[in-house]
Amino acid sequence: MKSSFGLKYTLLNGGWATLEICNLDKTVTLNISFFHDSLKELAQSAIVLRSNDETSVIFMDEPGEHKLILKKSGTNIIYELRWYKDWASWNLLSEDHFETILSGTTTLPKYINLVRENLIRIRNEEGLEGYKKKWSKHDFPLNEYELLKG
Repeated sequence: MKSSFGLKYTLLNGGWATLEICNLDKTVTLNISFFHDSLKELAQSAIVLRSNDETSVIFMDEPGEHKLILKKSGTNIIYELRWYKDWASWNLLSEDHFETILSGTTTLPKYINLVRENLIRIRNEEGLEGYKKKWSKHDFPLNEYELLKG
């Protein structure tokens, strides 16, 4: 999956998923727990960046979490993937205690298209019921999917 920026979200069984995120130098695979609705937040990030300059996405592991920070600069997105040893989003760790795992720049259209492609692929592969069965706590982000698919 080597490219200047890539995202591949894969749903697994039992409330788990993975996200491959890469730039030209490195590919990182995140384990994602259903404790947080990460696919919905990823979809929302693509929508939010159309009109706002900054957003983030949480990917909870057990233990720890990754946080993808996205900042718009013109038509580009500057991204930073941070690793926290515990759930900073639940205030179990200071937001200042992280390690930067991956960073770089991509374009806003490329980011939105990658998120859209992942949503379309997951909906086609899993269906709404299949998604709910695998992800249990959360429904497929249908509203965000509708906003992004067109």
